This record gives sequence, C-alpha cells and structure tokens, in this order.
Amino acid sequence: MDYFEALKTPPTPQLDHQAHPPIPAPDAKDIGSVISFIKETCDDLYFTSDSDEPVELYQLSGAGLQMLESGADKLTLPNAHDFAEFVAGAVTPHEEGFVAEKRPVGEFFARLCAQQVSEQQKRLAESLEASFQKLPADPGSSAAYYRVGFLPNIEVYVVMLIDGQVLGIKTLSVET
Repeated sequence: MDYFEALKTPPTPQLDHQAHPPIPAPDAKDIGSVISFIKETCDDLYFTSDSDEPVELYQLSGAGLQMLESGADKLTLPNAHDFAEFVAGAVTPHEEGFVAEKRPVGEFFARLCAQQVSEQQKRLAESLEASFQKLPADPGSSAAYYRVGFLPNIEVYVVMLIDGQVLGIKTLSVET
C-alpha cells in the first residue's frame, strides 16, 4: 500500500476503555440494589450548565423525611419549600433570591440525556431515567425534581421514595 492509499483507508475505531459493562436494573424490593444501581449509573454522568458537574447519589433516611413531614400519617415527598428548608441547612429559604422549585422529573432527564457526549453515557442516563419512572411503586411516592439555592449555584435533586427512604441523585446547576 502506498502513501496515498493509506490516506484513503478509514481509520480503525478507537475502543472506549472507560465504558461500563451493562448495569442490571435494580430490584425495587432491595434498597441495596437500588443504591448500587444509582452509584454505578452515575459514575460517568455529568450535568452541564455553565460548568460540568458530576451526578451523584443522594440518600435521606425515613427519619429525616419524617422530620420534614411531622404529623403526617404516610411518608410522601414534600413540596418544594419544605424540601428546600430541609436541605438548605443554615440558609433560610425565606431570603430574597432563594430558589425553591419542584418540577417534572422528565424535564431534568430530557436535559441530562441530551447533554451526554458518548453513546455509553446516553445509555446510562436513559437507564437512570427509566429506573426513576419504574421504581417508585406506591401511588403517592412518584419521583420529584427539586431545584434549591441561590443563583448562580442551584442544587438539583431528583429523588424517589422507596421503602421509607428518599433515594436519588444530586448535582449542581451553575446559572449565570
């Protein structure tokens, strides 16, 4: 093969050595498998806003949720204001400019899936989205997407209630 023929030869595809093997879907009855699934799925996912931020596991025990819902007969995901009060810590959500929103989960995952660069990352994001649609078994415990904080740094939580625990993901949205 001469020099010009070598230029015409298509390059061999690069193998992605970072790719995960397929992650099995979690069993909703086994909280440990759900936690493992979320950790493994989020390993290579980033949320893109004005910066690229990692997507990480978020976990809140039932006791923490009961502090949110004191006096409630059944554990449910709180409204945006109550969730913001719980996660904000020393910062009060009553201050001017504080963002406390509860939005449809699909809105977050549409953005997350569109942002992923590799096909493997897109599959991981889609797999994570499917688990948030399928896992919450109780009618009142569907998943929720919360945005909490002061601009430009808004903390993003996408959570679901499983077996008395709030599980999900968190990331940071930098919005200037």
